[in-house]
Amino acid sequence: MAEGVEAPRAEQALLAMTIEVRAAGGVVRRRVDGHVLTVLVHRPRYDDWTFPKGKLLDGESFEEAALREVLEEAGLDCRIDAELPPLHYIDQDGRPKVVRYWSMDVLDGADLRPTDEVDEARWFTLDEARKMLSYDRDREVLDALNAQGAPAYLIRHAKAGDRARWTGDDLSRPLSKTGHRQAKALVRVLSSRPIQRILSSPAVRCVETVRPLADQRGLPIEAHDELLEGASLSGLLGLLDELRSSASVLCGHGDLIPAVVEHLEAQGMLVGSDRGWKKASVWVLEREAGLIVSARYIPPSPD
Repeated sequence: MAEGVEAPRAEQALLAMTIEVRAAGGVVRRRVDGHVLTVLVHRPRYDDWTFPKGKLLDGESFEEAALREVLEEAGLDCRIDAELPPLHYIDQDGRPKVVRYWSMDVLDGADLRPTDEVDEARWFTLDEARKMLSYDRDREVLDALNAQGAPAYLIRHAKAGDRARWTGDDLSRPLSKTGHRQAKALVRVLSSRPIQRILSSPAVRCVETVRPLADQRGLPIEAHDELLEGASLSGLLGLLDELRSSASVLCGHGDLIPAVVEHLEAQGMLVGSDRGWKKASVWVLEREAGLIVSARYIPPSPD
């Protein structure tokens, strides 16, 4: 009888060893004085520093678990941003384990309130976090976040013909002779900059502004309504967010560009002392860990 009892127990133990453990967590970001900080927690049970994470509860999705664990271990109410590459490894009990991570932004307040599961939670710069993390696999997650650091070049279109004198559809209003010279000058202004994509408002004057640059780089011009005059600020911010991993030129109009810069500045982005919105000017937006952390204004070349 004992032999018959032991066999099912052994089978159950073997089955438990093959069931994947599912966990989720968050890499929380905070922009402070032109730098990105992230949260690490110390777990006394393992004496390690890691990102807030934990196993899924019954019926819980990975996303729900990630948000809950960050709230429980760090006391931060967050929103999910982009998913980062998952980790697959064998845990200390010999079971296969998957941990899915998302970058997250704090919704309200940055005060850390660790719970019983952790005895300390702290904000670190990304360089500090990389040194503090206890596991190489967690450093891989941080490296993936760091890879979302491509710059963006926000250009106001070059000079166009007089709006009051133009009798056609305003979207069809072309550049003036001066505007064409300014467009060609942008090739030189951005000559040392990495560029992977070129996006433009569908307006002819915007497309013509980036045409010399597109021809010189051998890149297509992608028309996006988010760059149109009168478009919503949230739409353009969303577009910028989508481009976090691609060095991109975005050409638009004089209404949205100041709004973008001022919005990001209010969120903690560092802005140089020189600023303006002149036609054919460029704002260089630098990123760290997917967040735009600084902006520098490049005035247009002299006519």
